[in-house]
Amino acid sequence: VTGNLSYYQAMEALAQTLMSAFATALGLPEGYFNDKIDKHFSILAAHHYPVPTVAPLPGQLRTGAHTDFGSLTIIACTEAPGGLQVQTADGGWCDVQPGPGELIVNIGDMMARWTNNRWQSTLHRVINPPAEQATASRRLSLGYFMHPNYDAPIACLPGCSSAENPPAYAPTTAGRHIRDKIEASYLNPS
Repeated sequence: VTGNLSYYQAMEALAQTLMSAFATALGLPEGYFNDKIDKHFSILAAHHYPVPTVAPLPGQLRTGAHTDFGSLTIIACTEAPGGLQVQTADGGWCDVQPGPGELIVNIGDMMARWTNNRWQSTLHRVINPPAEQATASRRLSLGYFMHPNYDAPIACLPGCSSAENPPAYAPTTAGRHIRDKIEASYLNPS
């Protein structure tokens, strides 16, 4: 348990640093998000992808294409065939494999809302390994999903809208946003 808590706390600190960097990149004060993430409800999830015992069905994926609900996601994963892909601007898919000691950071739906789609939520999926590499495809992925404070306002940030580019989303809160996303996923499973 101590190792799990230490890892969570390290990801929590990294997420706070990233949120400060995001604020600076958006032309906001470095601490802009501090009072929006000081009581966050972030989660840490372990995703295990075992070696397939049967061939996947045509078009079957290990995890279907989706975006993450929160503000950002930090992913640590083992190297193995059949991994993460992100959708490119032209609609294609690009493999993502971090090197040793590297992490993956995805922009989530809340950051897209905050930035009025200036920063897009990362559409991603996990593919199956090629048949000839299946026996070496066991992988583990640890995802830290940064969810701001439950009552944090999620509305267009200063500088992210204009008369020509009005806010694309109605204001909400982080908790309401997550609840709406979860309810929608149950009503419209993909």
